[in-house]
Amino acid sequence: MNHRTRLAALCPLLLASLALGPAAVAQAPSAVPAGTCTVEPSDDGKTVTVTGTDFLGTGGAALHGSSGNAEGLGNLDELTPPGAFRLTGLPPGDYHVKSQKLPAVNCTTAASDKVTNSKAVRDARNQGFIDGVKAGGAAAKENCDSKAEPEPQKKPGLTAQDQAVEDAYEQGFLAGATSAFTKFCKLNR
Repeated sequence: MNHRTRLAALCPLLLASLALGPAAVAQAPSAVPAGTCTVEPSDDGKTVTVTGTDFLGTGGAALHGSSGNAEGLGNLDELTPPGAFRLTGLPPGDYHVKSQKLPAVNCTTAASDKVTNSKAVRDARNQGFIDGVKAGGAAAKENCDSKAEPEPQKKPGLTAQDQAVEDAYEQGFLAGATSAFTKFCKLNR
């Protein structure tokens, strides 16, 4: 068989495989989601809580920590709610879920509530200052002789954490408003 005869015989096969390629890909089964897990440190940083969701079809799983510890999770499909778990009092470290049927899933580490709370308070104070500067500048443009400075709006019935954030926002707002009001009125006298 010469070179042209071989090529003529292979062309129909090549074209047929190219034609089936996209159809074969479209009919491939989609990947089963492997789930997600989060590691939350306690406020004192001495222990962590690991929470997982959507671990369906694992056929049995275990949680492995970087300190060498491992916790058997069993068949997560049989739990209530299915595919979920929560383990508390574990040693700090990196964690991942290994299952019999799905690839390992690395858990993400969340900041502790103490760190999150202080960040929320700091962010609220900064945003309050920015908003206060805008409001103070607007009030000063309207009337520099007025001693009434703008006030932030209050929200009733807040939790202690939310109240701390609101108080920080108010402090920042008043500082920004006073600063802008004073600066604008001194420049325009």
